[in-house]
Amino acid sequence: MQTPLQRICALLQQACFSYPGGMRAVRQAMADKKGVSERSESTFYANMNPNGAGKLKMEEFMGVMEVTGDLRALRCLAAFFGQSLVPLEAAEPDAPTVEAEMLQDYPAVVEFHAAAKRYQEGKETSVEVLTRLEAAVLDLRQTASMALEHGKK
Repeated sequence: MQTPLQRICALLQQACFSYPGGMRAVRQAMADKKGVSERSESTFYANMNPNGAGKLKMEEFMGVMEVTGDLRALRCLAAFFGQSLVPLEAAEPDAPTVEAEMLQDYPAVVEFHAAAKRYQEGKETSVEVLTRLEAAVLDLRQTASMALEHGKK
C-alpha cells in the first residue's frame, strides 16, 4: 500500500503523463510561467517519482496542478486530512444532456463503493476511499447543476 506522499506523487505523475508532451512539457510550462528552470529535468522527474525519496517541493505540487488542470493530488491531500474540496464556482456540467450527465455518475459512484468495500477488507486506505468519494460527489454536483438549470420554467 502506498503512503499518502507516494499516492500524491503518483497522481501528479499521472497528470504529467496525461498532459500533451508529458512530463517534459509540464516542466517546461512551469519554467516558462514561473522561471523554475533552476532544477534539472532529472531532479523534477525524481521528485515526481512515487517510489523516490519523497522530496516533492510545494512549487512542483502546485505547478503541476496549475499547468495540467488536474487536481486529483489536491483532492487526495484533502482526503488524507478528512476533508473534501468544494469548488468556488458551481459545478459545470460536461455532458450535453441531463441523461448523459447522469450516465457519467455511475462509474465514479461504483468506484467509490468498490474502494469502500476494499477498505472494509483491509485492502485500501481511508485516503483512497475519501478521494473516490470526492470524485463521485463532483460528478453528482454536475448532474444536479444541469438538472436544476434545465428544470427552470
